Order: sequence, then structure tokens, then C-alpha cells
Amino acid sequence: MNDLITEFIEKDAIDSLNLLLASSDNAEIAKSAAVVASQFGSGFDISTDASVKKLITSFKKNLTLLIQKTWVDHSDVSLKEEILVKLEKYIASIEEDKWAQVSGSFTKILDDVIYLMFGAMAKSPDFPEYALRIDPEFGIFWWYVKSLPVTNDWSNEKNKAVMLIAMFFLANY
Repeated sequence: MNDLITEFIEKDAIDSLNLLLASSDNAEIAKSAAVVASQFGSGFDISTDASVKKLITSFKKNLTLLIQKTWVDHSDVSLKEEILVKLEKYIASIEEDKWAQVSGSFTKILDDVIYLMFGAMAKSPDFPEYALRIDPEFGIFWWYVKSLPVTNDWSNEKNKAVMLIAMFFLANY
């Protein structure tokens, strides 16, 4: 996947992601987050509480619509409902500034939503390449999400920056 991703994004974005994941310095994290987010378009602004709140609101609205509008087999209807409940709990936690406490929930929600969209194919080892080929923007997003650890011991600020990047993509998808 790492060789393939270089066909779609600049090396500085890959380097910035590696720095973002490795760093504990808030200035480096913010700078790296901006470079990585630029791969998902322009307008990534988390400089004020108001801009963060606006991003979270857009993310929640768009992800809720995506979940609700995704056609699924009857057997996956309950999963849709579970994801919506998890999303509400997740949003409530981050609104209380508990970013580090919900990092695992965030990646699980994203995994579940992608499963709803693509079915069992989302669990396939070939899915990242498939995603890059059918929709490079989405493929880059999925590469980003899969680069994140399932659990971490990062600071609240680092978890916030990492999650806001993914939210930025989904708020505009």
C-alpha cells in the first residue's frame, strides 16, 4: 500500500503523517495535521473553538446522512442503528473534550461505516488499493484512517488533531 499511495499523494504528506503519528510536540502536530489535511482539500481550520465546533457539526450531519442513506441488506439494518448510537455517544464525549478517551470508538465507527458502504469487500486486504483506484480522494482518506493505531496513549490534543483531519474529509464528502 505504501508504494501505491505515492502515486496519489506527495511525499511531504506521507512524511507529515509519519511525523504526526510519532510526535508529541503540539506545534509539530499542528503543522503536520495541516499538511495531511491539505490532501483532503482546502479550508482545514481548527484555529478557534468556533471553527472546531463548526467542523464537528458538519461531520456529524454528513456522517449521519451517509449512514442513513446507505442501502444495506436487512441483516445490516441493526448495524446502522448501532453506529448512529455510537456516533451520538462519540460526539457527546468530544464535546466534553474527551478526545483521548474515544480514539478507539472513532476508528471503530469509521470501520463500521465503510463496511456499510462496501460490504465484506471493506475487510479484504485488497480494499485499500481498490479504494484508491475507484476514488483516489476516498482511497487517500482510507489510507489515512488505516495508518492510525487502533489504540494509543497520545495526548488529548494529538487525538483531537488526528480525528479532526478525518472529520474534515467526511464533513466535505
